[in-house]
Amino acid sequence: MYSVLIVDDEPWIAYGIKRLIDWDSLGFTVIGEAHNGVAALEIILDKKPDIVLSDIRMPGLDGFELLDCINQNKLETKVILISGYSEFEYAQKAVRLGAVDYILKQIDKDTLISSLMRVKDLLQQKQQALKVLDTSLYDLFELFGTDTKIKICDFLTNKRMEFVDPYYRLITFIYQTTTVSNPEEVITFNGIKCIRFRTGQNKISILINYDESKKPIDSLDLTSFELANAECIGISSLGESSTPISKLYQESDIAVLSSSFISGCKVIKYQSAQITDSLTRVLLSIEVAIKEQKQDKINKGLEDLLDKCREHSLLIDQVTNIYNQLVSLIHKYYRNSDRVKGIEYLTYYQGARSFHSIEEIFDKIKMFFVEQPQEELFITNEMVKTIIDYINSHFTEEILLTTLAQKFNMSIGYLSVLIKKETGTTYTEYVTQKRLNMAKELLSDSKLSVYEIVRRVGYKDYFHFNKLFKKYFGLTPSKYRKI
Repeated sequence: MYSVLIVDDEPWIAYGIKRLIDWDSLGFTVIGEAHNGVAALEIILDKKPDIVLSDIRMPGLDGFELLDCINQNKLETKVILISGYSEFEYAQKAVRLGAVDYILKQIDKDTLISSLMRVKDLLQQKQQALKVLDTSLYDLFELFGTDTKIKICDFLTNKRMEFVDPYYRLITFIYQTTTVSNPEEVITFNGIKCIRFRTGQNKISILINYDESKKPIDSLDLTSFELANAECIGISSLGESSTPISKLYQESDIAVLSSSFISGCKVIKYQSAQITDSLTRVLLSIEVAIKEQKQDKINKGLEDLLDKCREHSLLIDQVTNIYNQLVSLIHKYYRNSDRVKGIEYLTYYQGARSFHSIEEIFDKIKMFFVEQPQEELFITNEMVKTIIDYINSHFTEEILLTTLAQKFNMSIGYLSVLIKKETGTTYTEYVTQKRLNMAKELLSDSKLSVYEIVRRVGYKDYFHFNKLFKKYFGLTPSKYRKI
């Protein structure tokens, strides 16, 4: 059944539309009525109906404005606009804004049925396409998973593909908007044979086969590829046919997620993690300063460490490695402090999604050492409830802990402690659990593809979502759905 919301400022007309046809027999269910655009938008944002049947002329928000709001919120809802006016300009504007149909009052029963069935066909086509994408992405999840050791040669043999050059790299592109390429296809670029995969909502990865001695990677103008509008590009290390394909994917993923941490770089090459002697010496000096409780030396050590991270252009996996070593020192020397509960270890993916820069990562550590316990006196139970309520209402959005701290005018570290006390988990864990529990509920709706659910619960990376779901519930979303 596809859900429908009827919107008209005249209740008797909305009632008449609802009684005009046998919705159930056609595969639709009317979930409600709204009598102005503002009320309609609230219902749409909450219930996300498949179809909105809306009058154009209404108080608050008219039909065009309502359609524009649906587009701005990137909802998949299909809109049929209704008007008492037959001017061609109205129909033109409706199509330009993305309405799937435009029908006139008084609404004819056959016209309404014809319009709805056309929308139903569109929804079914999309469902089928997403199911194909689900299968493809699940196969890629199995292929690119960190535990998978499938070699490039075995992958190509299984696909019955012949690639003749000796070397391989995997290149990942991230976009601001959703990508629309096929899940998997073989292409040629500058004479180089490639396989292109869609690896996320706004992510494409390409396995290229070439001869590094004849065409070094630095000589390839990747931004001139048809992916010129990519926000950032991550390149794996050099691989051979015996290299696990998952290794190259993870390297390209780390590189592309490091774009926020290396200013001015759109194309980033993966470099293996190395903690240099100079970094080790700074970490040791920070540990000594912590032992001696020398705040000025702790601050200087953290500043030196930050400078060296910038100097060496460390990637996100290397930065989070250093961050985790600092967290380990905090847990070692402050294990009896409640504030330790707000300092958790990070994976490279969490680091990339939780912070916008290296400075923000180090600021979280710095705040631990400068916070005063007296801050607790200014936080009431009512304020804590307000914070948790806000998280519960916005957990599908990408809200950083730093943004939340600014909104409620408190330090990141202390906010972390409050959340841990109230929920028993860290902020990241709490949001993850909320999203995954919501995903479990949505999986019961067979109309929704896993890919669609990933987007609805607030994730952009299909592989990351699958990995989290499997970690928390013991099986992948696709397998859970079959239980």
